[in-house]
Amino acid sequence: MKKISILLLLVFSFIYIQAQNTYYPQAFFDKKLARDMLGFGNSTIEGVASTKQKNNWGIKPLLGAKHYAPKGTVVMLFPVTPYFEEFYSMRKKYENRKTTVYMSEEAFKYRVEALTDDHGRFKFEKLKPGKYYLETIVNFTATASYQEQTGTTNTFNGYGNYLYSTPIYSTFFYGYDAANRESKFVEIKADGELKEINL
Repeated sequence: MKKISILLLLVFSFIYIQAQNTYYPQAFFDKKLARDMLGFGNSTIEGVASTKQKNNWGIKPLLGAKHYAPKGTVVMLFPVTPYFEEFYSMRKKYENRKTTVYMSEEAFKYRVEALTDDHGRFKFEKLKPGKYYLETIVNFTATASYQEQTGTTNTFNGYGNYLYSTPIYSTFFYGYDAANRESKFVEIKADGELKEINL
C-alpha cells in the first residue's frame, strides 16, 4: 500500500510539473548595453516599499492598510533594455498560476540590489540617466475572517407554539503569512536628479 501511495504521488507530481508552462524572452540580450546603462552617474532613486492586503477578488483596496517591507527586504533595479521590455510584456500577457515567465540567467545578473531599513526605505545611488525597473517581494502577516454557525434562536407565537429557528453566526479572525510583488518603472532624465518614489 505504501508503494502505491508513493507511486501515485510521483505521478501527480509529474502531471503538475507538466501543467506548468515556462517562457523566456526570445529577444537578443545585449549585455554591453545593460552594463553601460548600469554605469556610474550622479542620480539617486530612493523611496519606501510597501503593499496592501488583497481582498477576496485579488484586488488591493485603495484605502487598505499598508504593510511596510520588513528590514532587509531586497529591492532589485534592472535597466530597461529591449530584452527586458519583451520579458515584462510577456509576463503581463502570459503569467498566471500555470505559467511563469523568466529572464535568462545572464540577463538576471545585470541588476543592482538595495536593502530596506526598519521603515521600508531603500536607496539606489550613482545612477545614470535612463529608464529603470524596480521590483521587490513584500512579506507580511495578513488577517482574514470567516463566519460559523454557533447556535440558533427559536421563535414562538403567542400560544407558545414553535414557529421557526434563526441561525446565529459568529465571526472568527485569523492571521496568515502572505507576500505581494510590488514594482515600478522609473525614468531619470537628467544627471544628478533625485527621484522619490513609493514602491
